[in-house]
Amino acid sequence: MKRFAIILILLVFALAAAAVAGNSIKKGSTIAFLRSGDIWLMESDGSNQRPFVAGIGNAIGRMSWSPDNKRLAFVRRGDISLKYPDGGGGQHKLYDLFYAEADSTNNWFEGITETMGGQSPEFSRDGSRVLFVHDRNANTVNAMMPKWRLSFYDTKSYLLRDLELEPSSDLLCSFPTMSPDMKQVAFVVTQLKDKQPSPVGIAIASITEFPIKDVDLIARAQKLTLATQPSWSPDGQWIAYVSNDIKNQGLLIIKPDLSGKKVLWTLPEGMGLAGSAPAWSPDSKMLLFATQNGSIYKISLAGGEPTRLSGPGNDGSPAWSN
Repeated sequence: MKRFAIILILLVFALAAAAVAGNSIKKGSTIAFLRSGDIWLMESDGSNQRPFVAGIGNAIGRMSWSPDNKRLAFVRRGDISLKYPDGGGGQHKLYDLFYAEADSTNNWFEGITETMGGQSPEFSRDGSRVLFVHDRNANTVNAMMPKWRLSFYDTKSYLLRDLELEPSSDLLCSFPTMSPDMKQVAFVVTQLKDKQPSPVGIAIASITEFPIKDVDLIARAQKLTLATQPSWSPDGQWIAYVSNDIKNQGLLIIKPDLSGKKVLWTLPEGMGLAGSAPAWSPDSKMLLFATQNGSIYKISLAGGEPTRLSGPGNDGSPAWSN
């Protein structure tokens, strides 16, 4: 009996060690991605695909590794059903931010925000903040439209700081990314016209400029129209983004001063890019992106055709380890 107990203990330790090894994050080489609402991992060549946070089924959108690769910030989606007393109603989408712990042996994760409106997280290069989209209308059950603002979550004090616009602003700010020195942000600007969203483009602003007047923000966004999903390179030299021009959709990069625009890849006919930001390699020489058929690709800034790492299927939202 004693021998059996010893064997059982050794087996438990072996399984735990295997789980940790399976979730080990290789510096600059491991890619997290979403598969059917769960979080998976693979190596940068597409090999060793394995579940990381499984069984949740509602992870969505952008993910971001902490600088030490010990945590992965991600989003989970929920909803609330609304039924008016006199009939009618609908569903209201809810979102919050979470951490997945890389050294966990049991898919452990924890909540970051409880605003019901957190999306598109991105860790700062020093790990002190997480930039994200904060929907201020998320807790208003009958809200007809979101009120997206950029916000910082302080990883030490756990406090939120919204980057304000004008009090009467009819603009929405989404899909943010920050410069490596944390002094600037690039994000998508959308204007509400007759309660209908009208995308303007990508704007770039210094954090100290907020609150920014609507007229100034629109003028900046009009310099980079038909553009969405910006992603700032780790070396600070480039911003990658997706062209949402229906006639010429593709993956592009541009300098933060809006010079040096370069088309990395134009989509073949019949293929579309997924609604997630491109992800940079730590050396800023390669990009990951996802397509609408549930595939993930890798492409070099030096040129050439992209390499498919996964799919087609239900894969998306890749995030490269640091």
